[in-house]
Amino acid sequence: MIMDIQAYLDRIAFAGSDLTPNVGLLRALQTAHAMHVPYENLDIYFRRDVSLAYEAMYEKIVLNRRGGYCFELNGLFGWLLRKLGFQTQEFLGRWLKGEALTVPMRRHRIIKVTFEDEAYIADVGVGQKAPRTPLLFRHGLEQERDGSIYRIVHDDRLFNVVQVLDGDSFINVFSFDDAPQEPIDFVYPHYYCTHYPDSVFLKGVFVHLPTECGRNSIGTVINPSTGQMNFLLNVGKEDGTSHQEYLPSRRDLFAALKTYFDMDFSVAD
Repeated sequence: MIMDIQAYLDRIAFAGSDLTPNVGLLRALQTAHAMHVPYENLDIYFRRDVSLAYEAMYEKIVLNRRGGYCFELNGLFGWLLRKLGFQTQEFLGRWLKGEALTVPMRRHRIIKVTFEDEAYIADVGVGQKAPRTPLLFRHGLEQERDGSIYRIVHDDRLFNVVQVLDGDSFINVFSFDDAPQEPIDFVYPHYYCTHYPDSVFLKGVFVHLPTECGRNSIGTVINPSTGQMNFLLNVGKEDGTSHQEYLPSRRDLFAALKTYFDMDFSVAD
């Protein structure tokens, strides 16, 4: 398979002509990627094979116009950055937000991009609200992104912790150490996420895409009116509010994926 850089740039609707590796280009690429490639675990939830081979990720995300989760999205985005001449390292992180454990297992893939005098954390693989532009990798510096305040702090146990301001205090989002990872290092945690019975990715659907009007998302919830497990669609509106709608069937889910995420996806009942 020929993995074409221009086809990837077209997939994320990147319209720039100057591809000189610099911070401005990194910001533009991350924003374009986040706004056009959904975070989604549909293949995992519906028990389809998910490969981390670059050719497989390229076919899924670029040619088939799908999304993916962190191991796929940041994996392929890292490939693109390196092809464009960026200096990158990849890390395994611990997802912390909403986790019951103080030290959960490493199951989040992230990218560090290094320039001559600074380094940045670039992450296009977060399903929740997250920065659409890179975070400067400098401990203690508060950085505004999309109306939220983030910072990276040092912790003796978790090493580098990305935090977001929630009310009057910062809460942990994810952490990572400084040990560079190779592609093979992601195989084991990826297998856990896609096969272990208690994996959150097997228990419900997660589809997220930031838009100019907020966020579009689909999740699996219990419908309080029926007591049944349904898919819940949330669509951001121009006035800052959102429209919510329960999707009781797979057919409804697949139609919403096409309408609000531009994804063709279906499985047999």
